[in-house]
Amino acid sequence: MLKIYAASGKSKPLDIKNNAVNAQAEIETAKYSGAKLVVFPQGFLTGVHLGLLADAHYFATLYNQTVTKLAKANPDMLILADMYTKDGFKPMLFQGEQQVCADRFELEGMTFVCFNSAHKLRESARDIKADCIVLTESAPVLAGSRQLLKDMLTAVQTATGATVFANLGGYGFTSHPDVYLPALAYINSKETFFTTTLPQYLECEKCWLIEPGKKGSSMFHNLPNLEFDIAFNQNPLVPKQIDEKEYCLDLFHLQAVALAARMSNINCKKAVVAVSGGLDSALALLVTVNAFDFMGIDRKGIRAISMPGFGTSNTTKSLAQQLVESLGLDFELIDITKSARQALLDIGHDAVTPDVTFENVQARMRTLHGLNLANAIGGIMIGTGDLSEEALGFSTYGGDHLASYNVNSSISKTVIRTMLPYVIQLDNMKSAAQPITDILNIPVSPELVPHGGEILQKTEEILAPYKLIDFFIYCFIVAKLSPIEMAQRASCVFEGEFGSTYLKEKAQMLCRRFITGQFKRSCAPEGAALTHVHLSGLDRSVPSDSAMSLFNHFLGL
Repeated sequence: MLKIYAASGKSKPLDIKNNAVNAQAEIETAKYSGAKLVVFPQGFLTGVHLGLLADAHYFATLYNQTVTKLAKANPDMLILADMYTKDGFKPMLFQGEQQVCADRFELEGMTFVCFNSAHKLRESARDIKADCIVLTESAPVLAGSRQLLKDMLTAVQTATGATVFANLGGYGFTSHPDVYLPALAYINSKETFFTTTLPQYLECEKCWLIEPGKKGSSMFHNLPNLEFDIAFNQNPLVPKQIDEKEYCLDLFHLQAVALAARMSNINCKKAVVAVSGGLDSALALLVTVNAFDFMGIDRKGIRAISMPGFGTSNTTKSLAQQLVESLGLDFELIDITKSARQALLDIGHDAVTPDVTFENVQARMRTLHGLNLANAIGGIMIGTGDLSEEALGFSTYGGDHLASYNVNSSISKTVIRTMLPYVIQLDNMKSAAQPITDILNIPVSPELVPHGGEILQKTEEILAPYKLIDFFIYCFIVAKLSPIEMAQRASCVFEGEFGSTYLKEKAQMLCRRFITGQFKRSCAPEGAALTHVHLSGLDRSVPSDSAMSLFNHFLGL
């Protein structure tokens, strides 16, 4: 039997020196526990999202030299770790200066096969004959994806009879454009251990005995797919393979993990959240509180500010205060009407006519105050804009379009509505249950036009119901349907709730706004892609000066 130790997947991006010090400490812990083999997750010295450094010779040289030094310093230990090649990370088995390719190797009379890709493992599983399968991948995490991974690994173990050992990095690898979360698995015919919760991962028993098992099995069934198979239901942005509550809470947890990773990596312990009394800022505040709780930082490091302007209603102003105070935070008020009026007068506006300039100045003034306050306290300003707004370009350029880090950018308005009732069931969120419930019951509004204290502007009357907008977002971004196909699909799914002419108009509107809003997304705040529908990366963008004639063609215009 061989005792195997899972080294931590917690690393700071590109901090090779300090990450190596932490790795050596892990090796010492493994020695103390009596382990003979130490398994490091992929990219344990740097994280795996390397950007333009991915093909930099000097980076690869330093990475490989550091791994080799660790191995040489511990000749009495077997170390499974990556070397960096022209094709990316490749796992190698070290014993002192000796190293062998870890694709397949023998130890103490047992056969091991190693993969650094769950997809490759799934594709190859039918042909595996081994005592132990090791997976060391570090892959971006999407809400619900780790449950699918657990199902797949369990099926691989059943099918092959081998022990499955997975050590996946890693918290802190980065927080944009993806987020990474450790996963640790030990699965054999008698036991299944699987965790992705960071504190558990760091504190749990990380040594296991590997012993010979049956090599291969005739009971091979189709393995679960790691991709979401999304049906065209009214809310296709919530996958149906995962329990809705489980999915929503996983998504909320990942939002907090991503923010915590960003704050930890930049050594920041303070944040500013502009709270409007609406859905997006409410979720952003809850995420920020959850991230602070996750990191063990005093919530008082969060500055929750309300910035009423010309169009702020009494309802949202009151709800913002109730929400902030329910979470044990101080409610801070910065009235922007005076500064916004002066900004309008400075450019020759009468500060009365409610045109687009009148509206946008308020949004930019709020962002200015938020960013300035973040500078003053040495913190970051949390962005609140959601996927629906990003797709539509429904934000003010240089206003609510900007922040230091955005926690909602891959979550649509309908998903936020689905999430919040589950979030307020969490122990550390229960105090916010009443104000969140009240916020869910008011209309979405930009509140930028004077109204006599009530909510006058209603976004869903200006644009379209968000359930339809978000349905079209899925159709356009993921299913790649034309506007006429989008309208036809919506007509079927919503069963006559909307007229055909209306659906065609709104499908065209989304396509038009998506293109004309690209310039905002091209310089949007950083934020992690946490769902299967997001707008991060060049493959989710279009030229912002494109013509609409293509889409008009498909509508017969």
